Amino acid sequence: MNAPLSGAPGDGRARILETLRMRERVAAQVGALFKMPSVPFRQWQQDALRAAVAHAADASPFYRAHLAGSAPAFLDSGRIADFTSLPFTTRQHLNDAYPFGMLAVGKDELVRFGESSGTSSGTSIAAFFTAEDWFTNNCTVAQMLQQVLTPQDVVAVAVPYELAGVGQDLDRALELAGCIVIALGAAPQFCPPERMVRILRDAGVTALICSGTRALHLSEVAQQLGIDPRRDLKVSKLLCAGEGSSPAKQAILRETWGADTFAMFGMTETNTLGMFCGANQLHLIENRSYFELIDPDSGAPAAPGAAGELVVTTLCSRALPLVRYRTGDLVQIEDQPCACGSPFHTMRHLGRVADHLLVQGRSMSMLALEQDVLSELACAPYHFGVKVVDGQLHIGLTENNYAEEVRARVAARFAAQHGLAVSFLLMDKEKVDQAVRNAVKPTMKSIYLN
Repeated sequence: MNAPLSGAPGDGRARILETLRMRERVAAQVGALFKMPSVPFRQWQQDALRAAVAHAADASPFYRAHLAGSAPAFLDSGRIADFTSLPFTTRQHLNDAYPFGMLAVGKDELVRFGESSGTSSGTSIAAFFTAEDWFTNNCTVAQMLQQVLTPQDVVAVAVPYELAGVGQDLDRALELAGCIVIALGAAPQFCPPERMVRILRDAGVTALICSGTRALHLSEVAQQLGIDPRRDLKVSKLLCAGEGSSPAKQAILRETWGADTFAMFGMTETNTLGMFCGANQLHLIENRSYFELIDPDSGAPAAPGAAGELVVTTLCSRALPLVRYRTGDLVQIEDQPCACGSPFHTMRHLGRVADHLLVQGRSMSMLALEQDVLSELACAPYHFGVKVVDGQLHIGLTENNYAEEVRARVAARFAAQHGLAVSFLLMDKEKVDQAVRNAVKPTMKSIYLN
């Protein structure tokens, strides 16, 4: 018979007990914050913000220097006016500090190390977590997942597991929510799209987590295999991660799969930033981070109600504290309570600052372009690409949507909505399919025109 789980420190069993006690404590803390009324929650958040800045300024060599002239005023007063005088942290700071220059605990406290995919900027940055950092996010995500998923759900996770934390974090959160988890991953050499589709069918998958672009591609692969996603698969929930999706893309996904769509987003260095709720609203994860909106050009606070670049200060990240970190995400924060009862603000994700194209002197987001093009396409596959040459917008379409009437509708929409003339290029469907198939994190960027 096995010995009970007890013993002196250092024998392994004591560490297991310590970890279990930590998990019980963290789960209770996270659960309490989710139930907290808005006013006491905001007070908790202000106290946590002050403590987080104090930890960063004291324990992180980077922040000890970076905040030397500005942190004392905020730590003394606790006023947001003093907080917003702190300097920003940028991705370049994390690049320069690679791999452990941002570390604020001893290495012996770390349980996880990861790196970003580099799809947004072309370069990777490191992220690392203590056991409590990591489990706090797992519990937070599980709390949100349980508003939509049940222990009867079979969930396929088709996002990167390799180095990036998104797949690993969702995997553990789904376990906490009691779901059956199928780790499809994102490496096509091990689990190509055809195998993914067969697993969706054979395992009776009810929820699929992937990017919207991958979900569209998998529906096309299913049709090629003679499998109708609406008729032959049980997927009723699409949880979209890895890219923003326009309302038009979400509508196509709902129609193609016969499933509800839900959005979430985050970053390797911050973990989860936004999650859906039972009312299908996207919430900022405010028990883990303090959020600001700024004008991406000037760095000044965004006007009330206006969209802006999301700036994050972590509240529960001892290993990798981030103070006023510029995410590069464009969002709009709502100030109305959500029907789900959460004290966390709801938001609209409007894409990435970097994902804007300069067309005839004006900036256009890829999400806006996606909305305008997909709204007018006739049939699957819903592929399109874009490029700008000398200020002129060129839209690439595959042969199935290259009919004159489709191009006329797209051109008329751009003229009416934006006062822009567009030209069209015929894209090779096989090349587009291959680009999406081979992408670890397929997004609209996978099919930019060269």
